[in-house]
This record gives sequence, C-alpha cells and structure tokens, in this order.
Amino acid sequence: MSIPDVMRVVSTAGHVDHGKSTLIQRLTGIDPDRLAEEKARGLTIDLGFAWFSTPAGREIGIVDVPGHERFIHNMLAGVGSVDATIFVVAANEGWKPQSEEHLSILDLLGARNAVIALTKADLVDKQTVMERARQVSNRIAGTGLAGSEIVPVSAAKETGIDDLLSAIDRMLERAGEPLDLGRPRVFLDRSFSIKGAGTVVTGTLTGGTLHIEESVVVLPAGHATRVRGIQTHKKRLDVARPVSRVALNLAGLERAQLARGDAVVVPGQWQPTTELDVQLRTVRSLDHPLSNRSAFKAYVGSAEVDARLSFYDVTEVAAGRQAFARLILKRPVVAGPLDRFIVRDVARDTTVAGGTILDSHPPALRGPARATRSDHLRARASATSEEIPALCVLERGVVPRADLIWLAGTDAPPAGTVSLRTLEVAPATYDELTAAIERALAAHHEKHPLVRGMPASDLRDAAGINNARLFTELVESMTDRVVADGAVLRLATHAVTLSLEEEGARDVLIDQINAAGFSPPSLTSLIDTHGDPLVHALVDSGVLVKIGDNFALTATQLERAKQLIAEGTAREGPLTAARIKELLETSRKYAIPLLEFLDAAGFTRRRGDLRELVG
Repeated sequence: MSIPDVMRVVSTAGHVDHGKSTLIQRLTGIDPDRLAEEKARGLTIDLGFAWFSTPAGREIGIVDVPGHERFIHNMLAGVGSVDATIFVVAANEGWKPQSEEHLSILDLLGARNAVIALTKADLVDKQTVMERARQVSNRIAGTGLAGSEIVPVSAAKETGIDDLLSAIDRMLERAGEPLDLGRPRVFLDRSFSIKGAGTVVTGTLTGGTLHIEESVVVLPAGHATRVRGIQTHKKRLDVARPVSRVALNLAGLERAQLARGDAVVVPGQWQPTTELDVQLRTVRSLDHPLSNRSAFKAYVGSAEVDARLSFYDVTEVAAGRQAFARLILKRPVVAGPLDRFIVRDVARDTTVAGGTILDSHPPALRGPARATRSDHLRARASATSEEIPALCVLERGVVPRADLIWLAGTDAPPAGTVSLRTLEVAPATYDELTAAIERALAAHHEKHPLVRGMPASDLRDAAGINNARLFTELVESMTDRVVADGAVLRLATHAVTLSLEEEGARDVLIDQINAAGFSPPSLTSLIDTHGDPLVHALVDSGVLVKIGDNFALTATQLERAKQLIAEGTAREGPLTAARIKELLETSRKYAIPLLEFLDAAGFTRRRGDLRELVG
C-alpha cells in the first residue's frame, strides 16, 4: 500500500474521564493537557493537540477535545473542521450521557470516518469487553459512525495499541485523500504571541494550500496580513496542505485583534455572513419538539455565536426529524455551502440539532419569494457541490461570475446557465430580458421607421433593465438579433426605407442644399419644410453630414470642400480661415464650423491662424 505524502487530522470524542487524553499521550508521547488547571484537576478543559505516525507511515495530528458537558463548546471548536474521529468509550463504564451527545454532534456534522477505542479494557473481564462492544455497536447504529471498528485498548497496560493504530490506518484509507479545492480556510482555535516572532494562530487547514509569504485576510473583521511562517507538528514548512494542523505566524497583527472562530482565508474567496439557510436535523434523544422560540448557540467551524431559528414549512420539529430553516446569527461567521453546523439550546444547555448549510448568503425574502424558498432548498439539499453554482444562478437570476467563488465555492462558469462576459444568467431570466430588449426596439422602429435606431440609454430604460452592466453584456450576446449602428442600436432586421413620396422629398431637399453651395439652409428650416423624420433619416444614413450645431452638407458637398482646400494648400501652402472662406465662396458663419469639423476629423490641423493638411 502506497501512502501519500500528506498529513491528516483526527479528533477525539467521548465522555469525561473515559481516558481520551491518557490514550493520546500513550499514542504520541505528548501530553495534550496544556493548561495548569487541566493538570491540577485531571480534566481536559480546552483543546489539546498532539501528533504521531501510524504503522503505514501516515502522519496524524490529533485534536483532543474535552468530554465534560460544561466544556462542550470547546469540544465543538475542535471537531468542526475534522473529518476523522477516535471515539473513546471506557469499557468499565460503558455508554454515558456525553458519549451520546458527542455521537449526536459527530453525526450531525456528517462524520463518517471513525474508530471506537474501548479504553480501560484491563479493568474488566473479556465478557464485559464483549458486552460493551455490543452496546457501542447498537448505539452507533443508524448514525454516520455505524460499522466503525471497535478496538479494546488499555493505555495503562499498553495492550491493543498496535491494533488501534492499524484500525486508524484502515479508517483513513477508506476515507480517501483530502480535497484541495484551491480555497483554503483555517478556523482559528488558538492565538498567542511569541517574542521575536509576533502573533501566531493555530487551526486545522481545509480546502486548499497555504504558502509562506502568501497574502491572506482574517475574517470576519477583514484584517489583511501575510503568512510569515508555517509550522506543522513543530516542523517549518513552505507550503501547508489540507487537511493538516497548522501554526501560522501572521505579520502585522496583534493577538487582541483575533478570536476563536475567526478564519484565515485568501482575499476574495470568502465573505462573512450573518444568515444561513440550512437543512437541520434534531438529535434522536430530544425530549421535546424543537421550536423557534428558544435562544440558541450556533457552532460553525470553531465559532460559537448566539442565534435564532426561523423554520420555513413547519413551526416545530420532533426528535430525529428534518426541516429547512433560516439560521440568523448575532455576529458574522465564515461559512460556505455544504459546511456543517451545530445548534445548542441555551436554556437547556444541550445539543438539539445540526446539519448542512445549503446557502451561506441567502437572499432577502419578500412575498412570493418566501413561498418558493423551500423548493430552492430542496434542490440544494439533493445537489452535489458541482451543481450548487448553477442553482445559485437559477435562484437569483443574475450573478457576477466573480461572486460565485464566495457564494458557491467556485468561479468557473456553471453548466446550465448563460455565460455573458462577466455575468452568469439563468436561462429563463436571459430569455425574458433579451425579449424585452427586442420588444422595445421593435416598438421604436414601428413608431419611427425613418430613424436608424435607439441610443443605448433610451433602449435600456424602455426595456426596464436598471443594471447598466447587465444591459451591455446582454446586448453583446445578441449580435445575431441586435446591431450597434454607430451610436444607436437597432434590430438586425431593421433598415430605413423611404416611400416613393419620401424619396421625392429627399431629392428636393438635396437639390435645395446643393443649390446653396457652402452656405446651406439651417437644419431647423429643413425640418420645418421636410419634417424631422426625413431629415434625421438622411443624417443617420450618411446622405447628410451634420456640421456644427445647425447646418448640414451633403456627403458629396463635403468631399468637394475637402478637394478645394487640398488644391488650395497644394498651390499656396497652409491657408488662413479667410482664404478658405474665399475658396469655398461662403461666409465665416459657415467656414469656421466646417474647419472645426475637419480639424476634429483629422483632415486639417490648425497652427496659429493657418490650416495645414494632416499627412
């Protein structure tokens, strides 16, 4: 069997005084009880950490959690990011209240990988060991830990230790390798200062790799920092990979700026949230229906937060049953879809429910949106992680692709949506919005058949699309239906066509302008005589070229003016405006706007009082 060069993290679980810390010390040679109070009382109060290598060569980090009911919040901080467990039950005492609560917590967290260590086996006879093993097997039946290997051990007599190590290897082999999703996250469980190094934080790295000197941010506060150093099991590393216990030396931060439950992440990949849409399941031992009237503590990662529950389809949930709910948090946490959570009842001081986060940034719900929310959550509950991004877009209609990384865990364009330049759009939304654009253009063309198209801002207003970025990208995607024609947009099927009567009026108008030479009638007078639609149609089509604010030349006249100026310059060199006025046989009223037009077009260039040809 080939063992990958990766580290794994395993947590302990089990009732108080069932020998977790003693077993860990026997496996690792490290005392996980680091606090003086813990050593004095012989009781694990906070998280302890140790490490060892299995016979197969796997390097294992262990998070030793308290078993006492008063320190269950610390236990939750330790198991929130860990996917494998050594569950400890003392053979001389058997199943106990905290055994049941720890099992409930692990089951609600989705734990599937465990080994049961039946400790203190030297204190009872073989028959009792067998009875305890059957008892444990029955207790874990129907949970995620069902079928876990049960290994009798004695830390005092040093028996069964090799069997336990082999069982741990088999457990991790079944679990498979940790996923590197390119989205690292370290939930902090400790922070401290080291003289000469600064602030150090510890936690379990999941989701991706972290590199030394990498820029990171601590959420939810948003403290930008840099990874100055990485250690795992007291070894310095340049790169830390999931899942592993890490100590990170963070640059420029004070310990007072950090707290348990904060998360070290890569900038832009996560956003804090105070509301979560979840699928929760109540614990099987619950002795009362769960309602939204109680005060709760929610546990996400290593964070502990005051919370409220609001159910979608029901008013209360019986023991062992599921429901969709919105979990409203008093302060922000760093969470994503398919993360797990636990809920404890504050008044009863018991674990009552937990489950899966379906949407870590749910939309505000008003009116009909709340009625359909359960359907959305039902779809999410049966979806894979690869399907979540598409559901996110389908629910919201339009999502910036860059936001998908923190909404759904990836910024790759999802299958089943319409990908615009920077936006992902639900197909139904895309069809609705593009149809609105086509309807608005069609109505405009029908009302103004001689007008080439609509300015983009007018079309956006007519289509009822408030988001300018969305409108622009929709139009960009409609090149087979909508054409950008100069400064206006038109349907690809639309062309300005003149009736016989309008063609006659056009010829009269052009003759009138040509007859006036380079002193044409004003646009106002042309519109009064021939009508605004015809004049604008001729300007749009390029038959007339607008010069200045209130007159136009025919395209033929404009070319003749350029020819006369070019010939004069060839004979005489650069020309004054007065000389050009003479060449064109016009007045300053018309010559100056024409020259300014030619300057802007890059045909002429002004130098003092002279005009010279460009190029």
